[in-house]
Amino acid sequence: MTRPEIDALLARHRAAFDQRDAAALAATHTDDGTFESPAAGLVRGRKAIAGVYAYWIASFPDIDFTWSEPIVDGDRLALFWQFRGTAAGKFFGDVKPGTKVRFAGAGDYRVSAGGIVSVTHVFDFTGALVNAGVLKIKPAT
Repeated sequence: MTRPEIDALLARHRAAFDQRDAAALAATHTDDGTFESPAAGLVRGRKAIAGVYAYWIASFPDIDFTWSEPIVDGDRLALFWQFRGTAAGKFFGDVKPGTKVRFAGAGDYRVSAGGIVSVTHVFDFTGALVNAGVLKIKPAT
C-alpha cells in the first residue's frame, strides 16, 4: 500500500471511531483479519472484531480514542494512542456509571489493500480495570 492509501484507511477507521460505529470499524479490517489485545485476547474475522468494538462502545458510549501520527514501514504501522471514556456500568465487571477511565497504549498494525489484516494492541489492562474500579488494590504498607 502507498502512504496515501494507508492514510485513507486510517481516516476511515478514525471516522468510524468518531461515529462510534462498530460495524464501520470492523469494515476497515479484512474479512479474515485478526484483532488481539489484553482485554479481548485473539479474535479472528470481521464479525468477532465488530463484537470487540461493540463491547467497548457499549461500555463507554462517549469513547474517545485518539492516536499519534502513525509510524509506517511498508505494510506495517505503529500507533500510539490514548483512550478516554465514561463507563456506562459494565466493563469486565460492574463499574459505577459515570466513572471516567483513561489509559494509553500502542497498536502494531499490518495492512493491505483490503484493509487491516492484523492489529495487536498493548496496554496496561490491569491498570485500566483498577482505574475503572473493577479491581481494588491495597496500598503497600
